[in-house]
Amino acid sequence: MAKILLLVSLFLTFAYSVVGLSVVINALVKSNQEDSYIRSVAPDGTIVDINYHDIYSVCAVMAAACALLIVFSLVSAFSQISSIGRKQRLVRLQAFLILFGALWLLATVIACDVLFATRSTNITATFDGVALSQSVIQQFEQSIGVSPEYSKQWYLRLCAILPWFAVLFATLSGLLLHRAAINTDGYRDAEATESEKIARASHE
Repeated sequence: MAKILLLVSLFLTFAYSVVGLSVVINALVKSNQEDSYIRSVAPDGTIVDINYHDIYSVCAVMAAACALLIVFSLVSAFSQISSIGRKQRLVRLQAFLILFGALWLLATVIACDVLFATRSTNITATFDGVALSQSVIQQFEQSIGVSPEYSKQWYLRLCAILPWFAVLFATLSGLLLHRAAINTDGYRDAEATESEKIARASHE
C-alpha cells in the first residue's frame, strides 16, 4: 500500500511538473509575442523599451526547477518499480534530490507570486529622440488594449498558481521516499537477522 501511494505521488509530481513547465514556457512565448505586438503598432519613429526581465528571469528558473522534478520523479518511479528500489542509499539520494527540487521550485513560485501581485512591465518610449511621458504611454497602452500589470495577464496567473501543485506533490514524494529508505533499512536488518538465525540452526 505504501509503495502504491509513493508511485501515485511520484506520478502526480511528474504530471504537475510537466504542467508547470508548460505554463511557464507558454508565458515566456506570450510575453515575447506581446512585446513584438507593442513594437509593431507603435507609430513610426518611436523607439519602445519594454522591461519585464524580473518576471522573465523568475519564470526561466521555475522552468528549470520543473524540468529537474520531471527527471527526478521519473527516475524515482522507475527505481521503485525495479529492484533498485531496495538500495537504501539510492532511495535516500532520490528523496534528497526531490526535496531539493521542491524547495527550489517553492522559492521561485513565491518570487513569481510576489512579482505577479505587485509589479508590472516597465514601458518607456522616445519619439524622434524625445522621451514620452508616462501619461502618453498609458494612453497608448489603453488604445491598443494592453495592460502592463502582471496581475492582469492570464498566462502569468497560471504560472503563479499551477506550480504550487508540483511543489506539494514533490514534497510529499520526497517524504515518502525518505520513509521508504528507512523501511528499506529495516527490511535489510530483518533479512540479516533471519540469515543469522538460519546459520545458527544449521550449525546446531
